[in-house]
Amino acid sequence: MTNKSKNTDTTEESALTQSSDDGAASDSTHAGSSASAEQPDTSDQAPAARSVAGRLALVIVLVLALASGGLGWWGYQQLEQLQAAQSGLAERSALAELQANQQTRLGEMSGRVSNLNERLETRLQSLAQMQNRVEESQAARRNLTDRVDQLYRRVQAERADWQDAEAAYLARIAQHRLRFNNDIAGALEALEAADRLLAGLGGVAVDRREALATATNRLLAVDPVDPVMINRRLDNIANTLDALPLAAGIAPVPDRAEASASSTNAADRNEPSRVARAWQRLQQGLGELVTISQERAVEPLPDSRSRFLLQQNLMLQVETARLAALRGESAAYQQALERIDQWVGAYFDSAADSVVRVGDEIAALQATEVSVDPPNIASLLTPVIDGANGR
Repeated sequence: MTNKSKNTDTTEESALTQSSDDGAASDSTHAGSSASAEQPDTSDQAPAARSVAGRLALVIVLVLALASGGLGWWGYQQLEQLQAAQSGLAERSALAELQANQQTRLGEMSGRVSNLNERLETRLQSLAQMQNRVEESQAARRNLTDRVDQLYRRVQAERADWQDAEAAYLARIAQHRLRFNNDIAGALEALEAADRLLAGLGGVAVDRREALATATNRLLAVDPVDPVMINRRLDNIANTLDALPLAAGIAPVPDRAEASASSTNAADRNEPSRVARAWQRLQQGLGELVTISQERAVEPLPDSRSRFLLQQNLMLQVETARLAALRGESAAYQQALERIDQWVGAYFDSAADSVVRVGDEIAALQATEVSVDPPNIASLLTPVIDGANGR
């Protein structure tokens, strides 16, 4: 704006100079013309002088007008410059205030950045410490993993030894069950348990598992005793004894006193044991009741007490047969069934359906084997037993 005012002043000065030059030229022209006019006519000098004075006044007026206009324009320009300077001063103060605020904020930001840098350094140090700890933890974990692997391999080796020893022990149990108890089912269970143990060892126990499979097949080829069927038939006999009808056609009973005396004298002479005497007395008591019918010998029971004793003796023989079947004692089993058959045929009506059913059950039981000859599997189980001893 200052350059603009300077250009305006220069323009005004050049205009004033041109106007003054024009006035001087016009004055010289008027003076020349007046001089030339004075020469021919002196009477016209007064009006010419007046016209010159008027023109000069006009020029002066114009010059004054132009000067006042220039001064007004210059004042206006100065006023604008002053306003512009004031606005620039206000802008400068605002800029200075803004700069001061920016400096303050910049200082605050610098402080924050410094704090952030300090925190960042602290975090970096913490991160470095954590990284060191992580590396230490990883190293400790690797060491622990190595130790666990070593322990696992040792446990696996010990477990393999334990499985071998346990399989050999089960093989010996199978041999003993067959040798001393004729227990084929128990021997099969022991061999199956040994096979499950050896299955966990993988391919190293293939030969021993083959030996177990051969021994198992040998035992499965034997027809086992069915204790469930034997017990069920014996239970049927025991449950039917109370409902069996007594035999009919009973003859008179001989004198008991004579028979008792003769039996007592015979017992005193032979001096049997207590159990033998009791059994002999029972037989003698039952022998007193024997009579002869038209078709067969029938042994009558004169009172309920004798019937109760008969039923108890039959139950005793049933339990004897059951125990002999469980033990695999064929002779004792057959003897007990034979006594039951004899007593049922002697004291009960053989024509009754219940007695016939009891006879069928006894015949089926007599045809059933309670013991079998187990095969010898000791040689087959030698790899299993020797394999554990070899380790």
